[in-house]
Amino acid sequence: MIGKIIKLTGGFYYIKSKDKVFETRARGNFRHSKVDPLVGDDVEFKYEEKTLGYIEKVYPRKNMLTRPKVANVDLALVVIPVLDPKYNLVIIDKTIIQAEYQGIDVAVVINKCDLDRESGEKLRDIYKSAGFETFMISDKDDSIDSLKNFLKGKTVALCGVSGAGKSTITSRILDKDVEVGKVSDKTKRGKHTTRHTEILYNDDIYIFDTPGFSSLSLNIDSDDLKNYFREFRTFNDCKFNNCNHIKEPKCAVKEAVELKKITRERYENYLYIYNEIKNKGEY
Repeated sequence: MIGKIIKLTGGFYYIKSKDKVFETRARGNFRHSKVDPLVGDDVEFKYEEKTLGYIEKVYPRKNMLTRPKVANVDLALVVIPVLDPKYNLVIIDKTIIQAEYQGIDVAVVINKCDLDRESGEKLRDIYKSAGFETFMISDKDDSIDSLKNFLKGKTVALCGVSGAGKSTITSRILDKDVEVGKVSDKTKRGKHTTRHTEILYNDDIYIFDTPGFSSLSLNIDSDDLKNYFREFRTFNDCKFNNCNHIKEPKCAVKEAVELKKITRERYENYLYIYNEIKNKGEY
């Protein structure tokens, strides 16, 4: 049988094949081949009535995210809450870099805009000007409808910190109840409601519901980082072909920042992440 892994928990893989979901394990030979089945994988499996099924083969992936660890993603939907918890744009940009490194398209959702409309508009402007499809939404109105239409026909990974509102967004998009976490009053961080990785779906959309996170590391070279800030690509007439847009003279990207053609927030995050990679050498 052929199907898609839609849930992984406790060493059990749940596979959707046609209109049924089957509980399976992975064959022991996967340990020797160094292939770990992931949520999102298309697989072959054997299943007999009243017995546990076994995954026999994992088909080649078109891409893979490492945080959250999922496969075959059409779109990474990065969720930024304007408040509760307060956003961290360095983590947001690392999330975007990771997705673009894997060749996954990115869209940005500014959530909880009813709490601070002005901050929401500022965030929207930062990421829209960088070239990302950007949505401002709130669970207090119908602003999510345009996002719903945009996601039709896609397999989507929601990315963002705990408490960003990913479960609420999933519930609204799929018209299903999804367990929703609360933000801790003490830490102002989200409680980790989602404990496992799972695909939730309706007739039109597949959504990876994944645990939130508060930190993220990157496995790329510092000299390659500039390739994952998409707005930099327009300004390719620097004096040096290998310009990293740091201290080099006659840099078109730095000039674009001064002319406000590139937002200073994104450029400063680029400098921060570049130095972090360069100095620590562990990302």
